[in-house]
Amino acid sequence: LMDTLYTIVAAVIHIGQVKFEAVGDACKVSSSLATLASLLNIAEAELTKALTIRVVAARGEVFETKLTAEAAAYARDALAKAVYDRLFSNLVAKINERIAVKHTGGDTKAMTMGVLDIYGFEIFPSNGFEQFCINYCNEKLQQLFIELVMKREQEEYATEGITWVEVPFFDNAAICAMVENPKNGVIAILDEQCARPNGSDKAFLAHLDAVLKGDMRYSSRQKDPNDTKLERERDFRVFHFAGEVAYTTGGFVDKNNDSLFQDLKRLLYSCGVEELKAMFPEGADKLTDVHKNPLTAATNFKNSMSALVQLLGTKNPYYVRCIKPNDAKAANTFSDELALHQVRYLGLMENLRVRRAGYCNRQLYPVFNQRYKMLSKQTWPNYHRLDEKSAAKAIITALNLDDQVAFGHTKIFIKEPKTLLALEAARDAAIPRLVSKIQATWKAILQRRKYIKMRAVYRIVSYWFKSKSRRFVAKLAAACEPHLAAPDYGKSIQWPAAPPAFADFVLSVQKIQNRWRAERILKRYTPEQTVQLRRKVLAAELLSGRREQWGYQYTWAGNYVAKGPNAEKFGASMVPLMDKHGCKKILFSDVVTKLSTSGKSDERILVVTDKHIYKLDAKSCKIHKTPLPLDTVAGFAVSSGEDQALVIKFTNGGTDLVVNLHGDACAAEIIVHIAQSLDKTLPVDVDKKVQVNIKGKKQNISFATAGQDKTAFKRRASGFALVTKRDSMARILARRGAELTEE
Repeated sequence: LMDTLYTIVAAVIHIGQVKFEAVGDACKVSSSLATLASLLNIAEAELTKALTIRVVAARGEVFETKLTAEAAAYARDALAKAVYDRLFSNLVAKINERIAVKHTGGDTKAMTMGVLDIYGFEIFPSNGFEQFCINYCNEKLQQLFIELVMKREQEEYATEGITWVEVPFFDNAAICAMVENPKNGVIAILDEQCARPNGSDKAFLAHLDAVLKGDMRYSSRQKDPNDTKLERERDFRVFHFAGEVAYTTGGFVDKNNDSLFQDLKRLLYSCGVEELKAMFPEGADKLTDVHKNPLTAATNFKNSMSALVQLLGTKNPYYVRCIKPNDAKAANTFSDELALHQVRYLGLMENLRVRRAGYCNRQLYPVFNQRYKMLSKQTWPNYHRLDEKSAAKAIITALNLDDQVAFGHTKIFIKEPKTLLALEAARDAAIPRLVSKIQATWKAILQRRKYIKMRAVYRIVSYWFKSKSRRFVAKLAAACEPHLAAPDYGKSIQWPAAPPAFADFVLSVQKIQNRWRAERILKRYTPEQTVQLRRKVLAAELLSGRREQWGYQYTWAGNYVAKGPNAEKFGASMVPLMDKHGCKKILFSDVVTKLSTSGKSDERILVVTDKHIYKLDAKSCKIHKTPLPLDTVAGFAVSSGEDQALVIKFTNGGTDLVVNLHGDACAAEIIVHIAQSLDKTLPVDVDKKVQVNIKGKKQNISFATAGQDKTAFKRRASGFALVTKRDSMARILARRGAELTEE
């Protein structure tokens, strides 16, 4: 047997070493087949023909088709895989035959013990067909594990006469059904692709998406585009009972398919190795016989699992969960992360949930009564007039725990761990009860004497503190009262020095006075002025003093274009655009100079609404490209100089919007409108040189002033520059009451 085993394994290795060379549409063997033919005891010519020519029977006629080099290599791999698979299966069958229990003398009740060793779920960075089969095996065994545990639990409750309500637990039957459903299961869909001549992994995934799109236990990038961890048209995810696993479909069809040609099976049946010949009995069929497609690897695995589960269901299982302490095989080393991984995927948490759903503790009545009899007057010091069950009921009733336990024929069942802890706590408190009463009486006398003295001290301290408090409050009122009608509303109040005990009180009074003063000042302004003031306060907070001139001294009009010469054309263009995109209000509009992706300056009308940012042609007022959603704005950047350049950054990693505002419009005004509309604080970068994203690349934009025809963006070696016309800058400074100084 061992010689045959080594011979066949050697033959598999030599099969994998066979090389082919293309000859037109056919091929020839370019490596020596002498050793392989010798191992299989086959004529070399027959072996060569079987590897390079396929014999096909159709309607009683026989055709020979020459294989290409690629098809021959595929057939070679299928041959090696089939021989090794049959060898392994044959070896397992022989071992099982040797260790099988022999019933002798008519004894059919011989006791046997079997060991099923399985690690558990496999979740790797890349999971393929092998991990899918292993995890399906674990799903089936976990389902059996839960059923058997619950069955044994319920048998004890039935024996003790406990009313049992079905405990809800995670049932992974739906996951097993999703995998093994004969019509629309994952294995069935995979087998269907294997049966097709042009079956592929991509088509397999597409079929899964179509059939399982409504199944919450299945997901893919096509089903959930937001799941960026999955590769499109390659990966899918199954939500197993122990966690979600992402599988890569690459190789699923090839690994599942049994693509061994019938003429190769005839070749192996005709070989001189009797054991190998017995492994391929279908090779004895006639050449003209029509054969069904053989079972695939996944279907064989599913059938094996069904047989295993059926066998285990007839046994009395006992579970030994082994926790591997570390991967280094080192002594005295325990990896918490590795242990947690095994606890989770070995199903121990599921078992714990099932146990906790039932009764966590059960005790025989004599044991329970002996331990807790001091907790009831009816059972202490003895309960001779009561039977064991009645004594246990008396103890539970005395502690008001009737709804936390159940009484069986011979045992008491405790529902929650906290109930058992309550019993133990009550016992710990009851044992030293008599000694505690003596101690309590004497301590009470001592404490009362101490209390009388302390009460007198606290009364004196309280009277002194109240007197001092009244004097300080009167001083505080005298300091504030004259300023109530003052023009500054108390800004110049000289607050009296507060004792340490009144420091927090004085701070609270100051906050109240400041709030009252602010409300009085705000009443001077109209609602429109108040709105402007709040916006400018927000702008000051966002810029944090990093830019000296940002337009706080101007009235922010917002919709500047609507007040210009193109107002009618602008309104006619914006109304249908806002209706189309669901916008309700224009927050800001102005003519700007925009930096294009090619580095040129384009005149545009920038419009900010409550939902989108629009770029319109400055002359025709027609929309330029698609509006940008407002909620994709990630932040801003402005220069630290006098210009009104603004960079609007987006979250999608695309091209940032870089503009320079015209007229009296301020960059800070746009920033505030967008921040208020999104109701969140956005970062604002302020510097002489800012970084922007142009077509996915980081570019620098600097700011300068020069005597040129107009303000425009210029390309520089380090990126771009906004060069502001010198007289334009002069007008800006003139409006602020400053004078242009020449360097």
